[in-house]
Amino acid sequence: MRRLSTWRLLSATKAPAVLAILQAVFPAGGRRLPRSELVARVETHLHLLLDEGQSRTARTAAEYVETWVREGYLTRRDDQQRLETTFEPSPATIDAVQFIASLEEHRPTTTQSRLQLVLQQFDRLAQETETDRDIRLRDLQRRRAEIEREIADLSEGELMLPAPAASADRLRDILQIASELSGDFLQYREDLRAVDLHLREQILSPDASRGEILEQLLAGDDLLGQSTVGRTFTQFFRLLNDPAQTAMAQDVIDRLLERDFTRALGREERERLANVFSDLYEPAQEVLDVKTELYRSLARFVRSQDFRQHRVLMDLLAEAQGIALAQKDEVRARSPFPLELDLARVRMSSVAQHQLKDPTDPGAPAEAEVHDATTLSVEVLENLVRVNDIDVIGLTGSVNRVRGRGGQASIGDVLREEPATQGLASVIGLMFLATQYAQQREGSTEIVAWRELDGRDYAAKVPAFYFLDDVPVD
Repeated sequence: MRRLSTWRLLSATKAPAVLAILQAVFPAGGRRLPRSELVARVETHLHLLLDEGQSRTARTAAEYVETWVREGYLTRRDDQQRLETTFEPSPATIDAVQFIASLEEHRPTTTQSRLQLVLQQFDRLAQETETDRDIRLRDLQRRRAEIEREIADLSEGELMLPAPAASADRLRDILQIASELSGDFLQYREDLRAVDLHLREQILSPDASRGEILEQLLAGDDLLGQSTVGRTFTQFFRLLNDPAQTAMAQDVIDRLLERDFTRALGREERERLANVFSDLYEPAQEVLDVKTELYRSLARFVRSQDFRQHRVLMDLLAEAQGIALAQKDEVRARSPFPLELDLARVRMSSVAQHQLKDPTDPGAPAEAEVHDATTLSVEVLENLVRVNDIDVIGLTGSVNRVRGRGGQASIGDVLREEPATQGLASVIGLMFLATQYAQQREGSTEIVAWRELDGRDYAAKVPAFYFLDDVPVD
């Protein structure tokens, strides 16, 4: 365990300074920063790493960042949508910061409210898994009697409320559990990458299970989603995006914010309570994007037959290693090798210094034509579908195929994987299906792109809809 990044960070010589810098640089915990901004922020806090009597540190901010990446305190991400490499705190750093925060707060965990939460969950699990009908019937009758007794007490004017301090403690415990949820998203992403790496190793291994895995991937099975971490996250994401559950949860949060005992909470705690569910959407969507990209990459790795080249390379490396091991007792490590290697020298310069000329380049492109956004109602979309003879059945199949591979799909996801065979008509058909069978993310939009029948590419900004279930085929 001493080799784990969390242990090394907490036991480092300058752990307080490093933790303070990381917590100041990433105040939101999981927010990504481009390299230039990260180095600039670390630069402003380098004085915390100075020893007594030192005027400047031995290393620069960029060198500290590279060291923290090697130590596992930071995670480097190469995003194709960004020109610059981004960094974010690793799960080890999140765990270390949360541990230090728990020491600063000095809040006991053995509270009455937490014990009640445990007992309630035990009781609910025992009721839901009971196989004896008589016992389940007695439990339901007991619960009905308690509800009827409470109704009678309220009818007579008796209203028993817990103490405000106890209610505030219970609410803080629930907020602590909710905050731990957001800290698990980074670990979800690392676990999914570990599963992806394990599957690739199995594909390249000579074991008998290799053929079965290849057959499943070629058949379109989502082995990432079928893994333990994949199933756990998929269930969590579906519950988080369930419209009925979301509406009910938001109503409960609004009612709690109106209670008198919530006035005892600090401003930060009230903000956490108000945004307890909305703060989970963005990191959960990032995990889903990582899962989808890993699934597509793994499918391309198998369908393009790239794994065969990797397997040949592994066989050659194993053969070379076997020859080297056979000669290790006959050839000394310091024996001169009868081969001279001439080192080539070349002047290194930045590629950005050269500006290449493309003879086929017609020059600056024409200014893009931008159309004013208009709102399309369901009736207008239905009329367009009917008048233009849009292939709704084919679009339904496209939506169900894309959603089945990734667990959910937006209009942009469908257009990226299934070409718009009817051009703009296909986009209108997808919008029509989305208004009927998808869930709209309020206030969010996405850019969708498609190619028209004349070969020209188009893009448009549309409301963000997500298909969470299969679209019925009429």
